[in-house]
Amino acid sequence: MTSTQTNSYPVTLNDGDDANGIANILCTLLQQNFESFPSRVKVARRVRRPVAVYSTDTESGATIIFKEDKAVVYNDIVEKPSVTVNATVDQIIDVSQLPMKAGGLLPTGFFTKRGFSVLGSILKHSLVVKGLLSHTASALRLIALLSVAE
Repeated sequence: MTSTQTNSYPVTLNDGDDANGIANILCTLLQQNFESFPSRVKVARRVRRPVAVYSTDTESGATIIFKEDKAVVYNDIVEKPSVTVNATVDQIIDVSQLPMKAGGLLPTGFFTKRGFSVLGSILKHSLVVKGLLSHTASALRLIALLSVAE
């Protein structure tokens, strides 16, 4: 297991050196964001169920489980995530550029040029967010946690 300590909220790759590319991307984004935006640790602690990201172009995925004291990123889809984002790597990067306010509950980033592009992809079903309607808060918090924008 590989672990990085970040503002007393470590992000761990469950599969260590065998972690896939999506798991590594998610781990890096989370580590950077907890360092740059320490207040996001509170947001992470509010995500009670696993969340996942599946890359449709690389056909690999990862699941993040946020705990009180750490986040663990697993290869593949595990433990029935409440939210699963199915997208290309480029779409995942676009989503990570969306600014979010109020811990993700105020999705201001969707009202930008990039945000309208992401919404268009959702409407065309080329970017699918399973659980968006049934677990809206978790979906928005996931976007906020992965967003590199302030």
